[in-house]
Amino acid sequence: MQSPWPFAQWGIDIMGPFPIAIGQQKFIILAIDYFTKWVEAELLAKITEANAKQFLWKNIIYHISISLRVITNNGTQFTRMIITSFYKDFHIQLIHTAVALPQANGQTEVTNRTILKELKTRLEKARGQWPEELPNVLWAYRTTIRTPTGETSYNLCFSTEVVITVDIGVSSNRVQTFDSNNNEERLRTNLNLLPEVRDEVSLKTTAYHQ
Repeated sequence: MQSPWPFAQWGIDIMGPFPIAIGQQKFIILAIDYFTKWVEAELLAKITEANAKQFLWKNIIYHISISLRVITNNGTQFTRMIITSFYKDFHIQLIHTAVALPQANGQTEVTNRTILKELKTRLEKARGQWPEELPNVLWAYRTTIRTPTGETSYNLCFSTEVVITVDIGVSSNRVQTFDSNNNEERLRTNLNLLPEVRDEVSLKTTAYHQ
């Protein structure tokens, strides 16, 4: 099941429980965009329908865009009447992985499960400090090239690569040659090329999942 454009289709999942942290936080609600592989995540003390709705509202709709589909499991926090009405209000199709055909999910679901496993492994190593590590884990994930796309999630979202601490520490060519006079023009060029980059990513992703 391929995403027709960026942010059209999100996979939602719950990670945890982790060791209890400040504020009784022990879960993470997490969303992965099927196209860019961009990840949104938030700490939770409890898994409730209200928390799931608030996460979708704040992190997806307000922050990024109204999506076409949300794919999740049959957890009650995703399937009760109030939140299903929320989906209907925004014309979002809700798909349950427990009842979806395996061939409909295909390798995309495998990719997303791999991402979840990677994130969970890194957070479990942090033990009691895992809430403090979550932003670092997300940042590293968003700025690392993903195999299915051949691009970073950051680049597919913002049409430019992020300046990381290594670039500053070793004074990379990108930092040394920065020119504020033509920076805006170069960014406009990146934006103009973004549709071509995303088309190429779509082809790569399709080939990767075959």
